[in-house]
Amino acid sequence: MTQKPDRRDMSLMQKLSLPEEAPPWSLITAALTALVALVNLIWVGPAMSSLLLGSAEPTPFLLMLGWTLGLALTLAYALVNRRSSPESWQALRLHRGFLPPQIALLVGVAIALAVDLVISLASGQFLPVPEIYGFQAQGLAGAVIAALLLIVAQPLAESLVFQAVILPSLRARFGPWGGVVITSVLFTLLHYAVFFSPYQDSYGWATHSNALWHGIAYPLLTGLAFCLLKVYTGSSRAVIIGRVGAGLVFLMTALALVGG
Repeated sequence: MTQKPDRRDMSLMQKLSLPEEAPPWSLITAALTALVALVNLIWVGPAMSSLLLGSAEPTPFLLMLGWTLGLALTLAYALVNRRSSPESWQALRLHRGFLPPQIALLVGVAIALAVDLVISLASGQFLPVPEIYGFQAQGLAGAVIAALLLIVAQPLAESLVFQAVILPSLRARFGPWGGVVITSVLFTLLHYAVFFSPYQDSYGWATHSNALWHGIAYPLLTGLAFCLLKVYTGSSRAVIIGRVGAGLVFLMTALALVGG
């Protein structure tokens, strides 16, 4: 009898070729989770931040606060829905996995450094990531909300939505490789629609080059890298920790750029 190979001993390419076990939620449920994230980020979160600040002017601070609130609502929605059954909760793969947390953090740092380097060199412009562009206008408060967005809200909510819920559904339905590609594309579309496209004129990013590199290539490379990390580790927690590391790099890069 042939012994089944241990996933921990398999390479990334071997794991990518393995069929994904269908999670205990439907593809429609996964799509609804993505839709809830989009609605929260475009409408609900910004509306809440406008009420809190008493202003409807789309300043960088108001937008960052709105996105942070929208991601918090999305996180709550995803967690409450997956708590419906033990099987559903377990399928989120929030266990530690075989990769130590500190290594997952370093992997996230490496991903962010690589993406930053590629995008900056290719575009010829060293700019903060779209999510926190213009954060320095609000001083310390802007830096704090930027940190909350990049280091807390995005790692938790986006990892849960895309790598924990959507990725396994799409890999089970469209194949191991197809699921990774489609999830990365969806991640890119959401980032472009929410963090880049609606505000590119006010941010001064209306050129085709900036739209290509900062609006499309940045989220595509980031989303793909963390989908691969999820496939390799089998752990959504590893992705969350990796996203924290990436967020730290993106924040420190932005602070260095505006401080220089």
